[in-house]
Amino acid sequence: MKKGLLAAVFLIFMLGTLNLLNATDMRIYNDGEIDYVPLKASFALGAEDMESTVKEIRYSINGSSIEVYDEPITFDTEGRQVIVYWAVDMIGNVSGEKIYSVIVDATPPEGFVSVMGPAFMGSDTVYLTGESTVVIWAEDELSGVDAIYVSLDNGGFVPYTEPVSIMEEGYHTASAYAVDNVGNRTEEFSIDGYVDNTPPNVTISVRNSFVEVAGKKFTNAGNIYTVSAEDEYVGIREILVSLDGSEFVTYTAPFRVQIPGAHTVQAKAVDRLGNESAPAELSFFVDITPPKASMGVSLEE
Repeated sequence: MKKGLLAAVFLIFMLGTLNLLNATDMRIYNDGEIDYVPLKASFALGAEDMESTVKEIRYSINGSSIEVYDEPITFDTEGRQVIVYWAVDMIGNVSGEKIYSVIVDATPPEGFVSVMGPAFMGSDTVYLTGESTVVIWAEDELSGVDAIYVSLDNGGFVPYTEPVSIMEEGYHTASAYAVDNVGNRTEEFSIDGYVDNTPPNVTISVRNSFVEVAGKKFTNAGNIYTVSAEDEYVGIREILVSLDGSEFVTYTAPFRVQIPGAHTVQAKAVDRLGNESAPAELSFFVDITPPKASMGVSLEE
């Protein structure tokens, strides 16, 4: 091309906005190497000439045929785009070519949510505890993720900075959306769950009722002890028993205590979320000594 002395040839960005909930402004993002723009970006070419004035601006997109510029340039597909442009003045002087490379990002991030810590999937509900945390993240292949916003139980959205814990028992919803570095926003994604911090109920029952004497409970060596537990939401994972302060072991079936003397049976239950009950306790005496019969003789005078 013939070189001339045009004062300036320049490119101007013009961005639209997306009208979304918590509207996010479209923007230009540079990762240190290249600009990223949303699909709504348009590129306005301009030129100045201090002498014979500008006649026209010419350009080519991605090596295509040369066009005369008459309106801002837009793109309808995402990916890398290369604009080559130059200006011509009224007497035929031609500026040097300028080359602008940009990546158009039309795709919002992809959002994800999961639970770390205790969790149990029921038939249609996720159960978790106050010790569980809701982890949210997003991925974006082009400009990258700028921010994630989270709302609990339909409250206002706030920036997500760390995993979320919900201590209050009951049903809850965590909703979120993510925004990439050029302003593309995901649809809202969410997780519904029930926070269950309540341990199971556990009971110890006996086949034969105790005999109480002087405030002490007595039974024989043949009595049978049964432990049962119930949990309203997630069910029982394990029942544990201990005899006379020994280590708790897994309860598998009803049992007898046949050693004579004082005994204490303790039992506790753990639900499928790990909520553990306080131990239920039953104290008693096993009496295996039969009574002694005696006879006295008296003579009546």
